[in-house]
Amino acid sequence: MIIELLQSLVLGITGGFSEWLPIGSDAHFLLVGDLLGARQNAALFSLTTALISIGSAVAVISLYTGRLLPFLFRSGPAKERAGRRLWFKLLLASIPAIIPALIKPRLAFLGSPYLTGVMVILTGLLLLYADRHGNPSWLEIDKVSRITPKTAFLIGCGQLLTLLPGTSRTTCVIAAALLLGCSRRTAAEFAFFLGVPMIFFGALRHIFYFIRHGEGFGLITLPGILLGGIAAYFAAVYSIRFLQSRLKDGDYTFFVLYRAVLGIVILSYFIISALMR
Repeated sequence: MIIELLQSLVLGITGGFSEWLPIGSDAHFLLVGDLLGARQNAALFSLTTALISIGSAVAVISLYTGRLLPFLFRSGPAKERAGRRLWFKLLLASIPAIIPALIKPRLAFLGSPYLTGVMVILTGLLLLYADRHGNPSWLEIDKVSRITPKTAFLIGCGQLLTLLPGTSRTTCVIAAALLLGCSRRTAAEFAFFLGVPMIFFGALRHIFYFIRHGEGFGLITLPGILLGGIAAYFAAVYSIRFLQSRLKDGDYTFFVLYRAVLGIVILSYFIISALMR
């Protein structure tokens, strides 16, 4: 029981830290989960990490409650209209994610850790290109409210790349937003907002998949999920503030370099593990 709680705590910190930074939460879960020996049951591990990630979504909601849920506090007609427009854009941006959600479970061969390591690096290069060549000054969208419904949908199409492991929804959304003219901070904020419904949708999808295959929930410890979710919440709050501070006067180069190192670590770890068997 203690070991399971410690695993959940580490997974929660890992997920919360990596979910909103453009560094790839799935890649971190892959590496850390293997190090912890928590990946023997792939379906259970996927469900556990999906449920723990709800803590990361709650962190965004708590930090941006006034913009995401103005209806709860009767913030006035103007803010409520802005909230409805925002959710309409998020709905449009979520549509392209249906394709990876339906197809990815059928592409089990794409779960190779070696492909994950390579894609972690390549997606970092995509982010670097978008950061350097996107966002021309004459086209800059400096607020989420200025993203049009059409642009929101096109940004959401970046999630099609998440069919490949190691790409990261946050990274793909930020790269697409930059290429479509968003400022660095606006791209990050839209990725935060879009991630909220996608995390809840992902958790429901994993629950239905788990039930459909008759796994049952006897293997899941509720205390572990709660502990992991709480850890994810606080780690996510920190990571969001960290990204915001980095983008005040900087760019995404740090995260590109991080992804390069992470990809090399993943490839080295799994190659060495395979040779030692």
